[in-house]
Amino acid sequence: MIKKIQSIFSKVLYVSKLTKVKNKKYRIAASVMLSNLAVGMDVLIIVLFASILNNEIYYENETIVSFFDFMISNVYLLPFLVVFRFSFLFIERLNIEDLSLKVNESLKNYLLTLSFEKGNMSSNDSYYFINQVSMHASAFYRSFTMFINSLIQIIGYSIVLLFTDPSTFIYFAVGALVLVIPTRFLLRKGKYYQHLSFEEGRRLNSYIQRVIDNVFLIKILSTMKYEFKKFSETVGDFNKYQIRNIYYGSLNSILPTFGTLFILALLFTTDIVKQLSLEFIGVLLRLFQSLSALNNGFNLLVNSSVHVEELYKLDTSSPVVVKSNYIISKSQKNAVEFSNVSFQYLNSEIFIFENLNLNIKDKSHTILTGPNGSGKSTILGLISGLYLPKSGIVSINSPNKGYVGVTPLITQDTLRNNFLYGNKMEIKDKKILDLMEEFNFFASIKDGDLDRIIDNKSLSSGQLQKVSFIRSLLNNVEILLLDESTSNLDSEAKKLIFDILSNKNITIINSTHSKEDFNYHNEIKIEVDEDTRKIIF
Repeated sequence: MIKKIQSIFSKVLYVSKLTKVKNKKYRIAASVMLSNLAVGMDVLIIVLFASILNNEIYYENETIVSFFDFMISNVYLLPFLVVFRFSFLFIERLNIEDLSLKVNESLKNYLLTLSFEKGNMSSNDSYYFINQVSMHASAFYRSFTMFINSLIQIIGYSIVLLFTDPSTFIYFAVGALVLVIPTRFLLRKGKYYQHLSFEEGRRLNSYIQRVIDNVFLIKILSTMKYEFKKFSETVGDFNKYQIRNIYYGSLNSILPTFGTLFILALLFTTDIVKQLSLEFIGVLLRLFQSLSALNNGFNLLVNSSVHVEELYKLDTSSPVVVKSNYIISKSQKNAVEFSNVSFQYLNSEIFIFENLNLNIKDKSHTILTGPNGSGKSTILGLISGLYLPKSGIVSINSPNKGYVGVTPLITQDTLRNNFLYGNKMEIKDKKILDLMEEFNFFASIKDGDLDRIIDNKSLSSGQLQKVSFIRSLLNNVEILLLDESTSNLDSEAKKLIFDILSNKNITIINSTHSKEDFNYHNEIKIEVDEDTRKIIF
């Protein structure tokens, strides 16, 4: 158990360095101090209430007696103690939540950068780590602070009870020790189901993205019922593991309170109860509330540690890819050359491609065909440099690449800035307007209105795609990668675009399910047999 805790904390310390959020230790210490100032106020308020109700002070220490005499004589100060207590709790909560949000922000920025640098992270993994893992990993700080707060509170309350009635306190101390056995079991089960929830959440995220990316095809082929059923099953599996994690976590958090009240109920059947003072019972109940909070905090700590460990593995995994496996050789004859290329995604044991060799001729139109999941987009990713091979070399003859996918990148900005997104050259408006006219873009856009603000809802699907094609040509693209780029266009728009592209003397690599729509020079067909992919030229 101790080794596991040490392992978790060593990984937490490593991940903590990735966040680059300053003063984390001091802010956690401040939260612990504030929380325990509130505990001190709790004890003081409970004892004061008991002393006032019984009209008796139980302590013999003269300093304590003098203090309580003063407070009882100035009972109007009690509301101020309550205000102080809740002020401490409010500031503590605000502090730790702000820290958690800053860590989350920093991790999201780090993971977004890593998704581009890693060279083997799928879009599903990138999305899941950036959105879900960062959130749960940042929650670790909140859970850790809750755990430390509860631990110190338990020590404080125990000292008060031991000082008040040591003989009776022993019963509850023994009860607390007995609770260690079921607590350990429940924590272990909770972590197990949290890990399954992590894996199932990853699969659910991947499934959602696949459905959304293929919404047109699913609608056209009327496969909604099948997809909805499969989606419902996937959500059901995820929720099944989540509810089991909640089940064990809830049992763990309520067990101490149950144990306290049960022992207290047993004592009420004996004469021992007559010895208990009101402040003893009040502090006792707060003690076991803190024990419940400790169990709950530890449960949350263990849950979030699952995501911390995944983040640790992601960052410390030995490099699977090296940037030298991707080169630009302007002197080579072919536009693209793959030499013994092997590639596998992060956390996958399956190779998408092994020892793949292929050449794509310069200034040609090559189509990539194959079923969904065959690796067409992976090849485009390898050509673009987004993905890097584990072994072998990907070589291209020009750094001037362009990409048009099924969902164009459109920002809420001027039409001009959308056309010039990522462009580092000086482009005059006339060149933009000439291309707009060539692409017949003026059907619903006022001539010359490049300052018009657009977004992905203000233009038709055809116009959105044309923005992407025009953007590529304005960047003097020499290798144009297309991924189902015309699937949302009518036949007239497709013909217009490819008539224009055929006159541009560029290399086009076109991943498509509809090869009959194009006049092309070469076809690369990918066939899949179980997990093995065969390339046919």
